[in-house]
Amino acid sequence: MFGLFTKKKTNECPIDNEMRLWMENSFLWLATQFGHDNIATKPMLHPTPEHFPITYDGSKESMLKTAEIIARQMEIDFTEVNLEIFEQNIQEISGDFGHRIWTEVDKDSDEKLAAGLYFDKNEQGKYDILIEKKNLNDPENLVATLAHEFSHIKILGEERLDYNDEQLTDLTPVIFGLGIFNANSAHKEWKSFDSYGHNSAGYLKQREWGYALALYAHFRKEENPEWLKYLTVNLKSDVKLSLDFIYANTDKVFMEEYNGGS
Repeated sequence: MFGLFTKKKTNECPIDNEMRLWMENSFLWLATQFGHDNIATKPMLHPTPEHFPITYDGSKESMLKTAEIIARQMEIDFTEVNLEIFEQNIQEISGDFGHRIWTEVDKDSDEKLAAGLYFDKNEQGKYDILIEKKNLNDPENLVATLAHEFSHIKILGEERLDYNDEQLTDLTPVIFGLGIFNANSAHKEWKSFDSYGHNSAGYLKQREWGYALALYAHFRKEENPEWLKYLTVNLKSDVKLSLDFIYANTDKVFMEEYNGGS
């Protein structure tokens, strides 16, 4: 009777089994591509002045300084990147690279607004990446958007795949130690005096982000990660539920193959 409300670890995974298998197999594929030891030992970046000693004033300079830090973390030669700013409501930008780029999102995409856009190398041999102006006033979103677009460089630009996989691109910042930012930015709540709602970004759902970060902790042998304190309350709960599942099922996690949902 006295143990009626005692919490127990669960064998139930917070995400569906097909997604779990895809994520575990994708994580291992990324780890193989970028080095198991590298991912296990690379310092994780936190949303602190220590890791981002930048004054965020909405300027392009603050964006470029942020991008340099992320490029170094993701092992990208920043001199090969051309960063520009666009405004979603304008839908057009004239950049320094000599031609216009229309920022309309691919008509076949489910994404309605683009926080950032990636283009392959231009005639000058640089990757063109555009960041939506509103991100410059939100450091967390800025880091997350840059990390996602830089992930296109790691996957497409470095020719690890010859097709675009946005979910895999979402997962890539996690293995480079930037998962806090992308996970927190994926589902943000907002409130006013008479209403509330949420904004979503990226392609993974909140619980899937929780599982991705739990896999990252498990891969690095972090049973009670210190960085959990930087996550939103709901996301922190999702990570803990995922860790409970992972450590109750170590014979399954990273051990089963994904068959593509067939």
